[in-house]
Amino acid sequence: MEIWKRYQEKELSHSMAHYLQAVAALKKEKGFARVGDIADHLGVSKSGVTSMLRSLAARGLVDHERYGCVELTDTGKELAARTQCNRELLTVFFRDVLGVPAEVANEDACMIEHLVSQEAMTRLLRLTAILSSGEEDTAPVLDRYRRTRRVCPHHDVEACDICEEHCLVEMIARDLPRPRVAAERTR
Repeated sequence: MEIWKRYQEKELSHSMAHYLQAVAALKKEKGFARVGDIADHLGVSKSGVTSMLRSLAARGLVDHERYGCVELTDTGKELAARTQCNRELLTVFFRDVLGVPAEVANEDACMIEHLVSQEAMTRLLRLTAILSSGEEDTAPVLDRYRRTRRVCPHHDVEACDICEEHCLVEMIARDLPRPRVAAERTR
């Protein structure tokens, strides 16, 4: 199966991850999570929360009785914790290692926190720990990275060790038009 099709089959969608994290955060803060609390926390409607809770319950991620508190199952707790850890690590890597502004780092981490494999996250954790350690031998690597220009020194795909079909630096540096969001299309 092609990779882009597997993306749709991930066990956790972006919204699901946020609902699980909201329940976990509310349980930590208040000791309980109710539909109204989740709606307020996420800025969504109570009916939207109820609908998502049905979906999460069908996947075995939450237990919820009508008008009762929402409980994360063991699997739900694990997924909520994992996506939160993923977001924290990705944010640290983007912000502290790559030098991405904090707000952008957090937004980017939020977008991919539930998609990245644990294998990749484990390796990213090791790399981030090494590069953030402040050890003498890592400083030159970070300094070199921070001095590197955003333009390709080769401009020759054949001579570049990274680029295969086209210059990635030129493509990534280019500002792309942003698609309109649903609200803009209905005007």
